[in-house]
Amino acid sequence: MRWVVLTDDHPPLMGGVAAFTGRVVAGLRAAGHEVSVFARARPGLPSDGVHGVIGPRFGRHAGTWLGLRAVGAIRGADRVLATTWVAGTFAARLPVPLDVVAHGSDVTRPPVRPAAFSRVWAAADRRFALSAFLAGAAGGAVVLPAPVHIAPDPVAPARSGTWGLVARATPWKGGGRFVRLCAAAGVRGVVVGDGPALPQWRALASSIGAPVRFLGALPPGAVRDVLVGLDAVFLLPRARPDGSGAEGLGLALIEAAALGVPAVGCDTGGVSEAVGPGLILADPDDARASAAQVQDWLRPSRGGRAWSWCRQQHGVDRTVAALASF
Repeated sequence: MRWVVLTDDHPPLMGGVAAFTGRVVAGLRAAGHEVSVFARARPGLPSDGVHGVIGPRFGRHAGTWLGLRAVGAIRGADRVLATTWVAGTFAARLPVPLDVVAHGSDVTRPPVRPAAFSRVWAAADRRFALSAFLAGAAGGAVVLPAPVHIAPDPVAPARSGTWGLVARATPWKGGGRFVRLCAAAGVRGVVVGDGPALPQWRALASSIGAPVRFLGALPPGAVRDVLVGLDAVFLLPRARPDGSGAEGLGLALIEAAALGVPAVGCDTGGVSEAVGPGLILADPDDARASAAQVQDWLRPSRGGRAWSWCRQQHGVDRTVAALASF
């Protein structure tokens, strides 16, 4: 079948949408599908079947510029996949079978253009989301398995005394919670990711003497190397005061489980779905109580259980099979 994929984010860019796009495209091609990708032009964008697109105010008008560039391919496609609703605004006006995916802040925050969101969502032939939480926020969708690469066997338990956080450093990702948790538990911490809140997280670690290293953004292979050396990976985000903007899933937690590293999270947005058989903290703002809860729960067998759960529920092949079933 001939697929056209419309996306703002594509590898080598980091982030959940980029990771989803790169893995799904590779999986569709491996399954024998013909795939043309139209993505925002960025340095390092691959040239094999990927068309870089430019246009003013791209973040807001991505769908227009992508659609105008891809209109010929769209008209000849068997299916069109918009990795966010914004990427599908132009395609939604065409008589084509359109699939739209809800990823996170594109639906968990009030849309800048609510009428445009409603139009795209209503026009979509099929609606997908990466978590049940996101499906509810978007007004209904089929939940996709996470497109992660699952290790043939779980890694041996690290027992390194090191906990990790893999997330973009924004005020809502819970980096401060993680830093205080490491200090209360007396363990080493590692933070992978970059963003505007990183200086604040560094300053907090310095002020309370938390032994946390900040590695910045890393390529996927380097992130994997960090994950396999952790006792557990954490994600402790907050929602905004009005309740919007909650974490849609937490793909890094599932990626850790795919290696055999257990996850710890909190009951915010779709995080509990990504934690799987891991641990949900009762009160992530109580660092001492949370540290005790983690240390009482964490044992070598947790990683193997996380891997088994991930193998049963997720994987690139499962994601592609769900997309290709119609």
